[in-house]
Amino acid sequence: MTIKAVLFDMGNTLVNFGDFGSPEEVFQRVLISLGISRSLDDMKKAFLNAEKEAEGINLLSSMGKIKCEEFWHQWDSLVLKHLRIAEDEELARMVQSKWSDFVDSTLYPEVKEVLLELKRRRLKIGLISNAYEEEIHLALEKVDLEKTTFDITVGVDTTKKVKPNPDVFKYALKKLDVKAEEAIFVGDNVEVDYKGAENAGLHALLVDRTEKQKQSDLRTIKNLKEILSQTN
Repeated sequence: MTIKAVLFDMGNTLVNFGDFGSPEEVFQRVLISLGISRSLDDMKKAFLNAEKEAEGINLLSSMGKIKCEEFWHQWDSLVLKHLRIAEDEELARMVQSKWSDFVDSTLYPEVKEVLLELKRRRLKIGLISNAYEEEIHLALEKVDLEKTTFDITVGVDTTKKVKPNPDVFKYALKKLDVKAEEAIFVGDNVEVDYKGAENAGLHALLVDRTEKQKQSDLRTIKNLKEILSQTN
């Protein structure tokens, strides 16, 4: 069947966040900028304990169902709590407000060329990310990629669900008015992107620029330009 749409994950598929380090490292750098020093080991332990508590209070499952600012405020407050930093509402909000200052992001070199060619071929283009819509728009702005490049953008607050839930992919397909078998989804995560898209009936491609994935049953590409040969 003819391909009518190509959908993309954002982080480490279109936008390279690979150089910013782990979330624990970013959190550590933000705290240092605020005059608070904690070791990376302390940060990792705090993140693990915060995640356990977040699951217990259903914070993780509320992602997309509550506002972006409130979700991250609650998360940052949990991390600060497990770092044994005195409860400070303002500090938690400052951490989130400064976060993007410590994350470098760039487009992969081939992205604009590929998107332009897909547009030239009159294919529909979508973006599906496990980030909030406002975070998606901020990330696109930082890498000088127009939101209007995409026929649809889907964040966690768009559907109140996260990948790999098949409903996320089906929502985008319905909005684009294309069938699952007429769409390709490209992402960098096997479970969240590849299997999520496959379970929703889309053709899945795993972008693996460093060839770390060893599963022979996966359809992989090293460069987004390889998509073009599959959409003629």
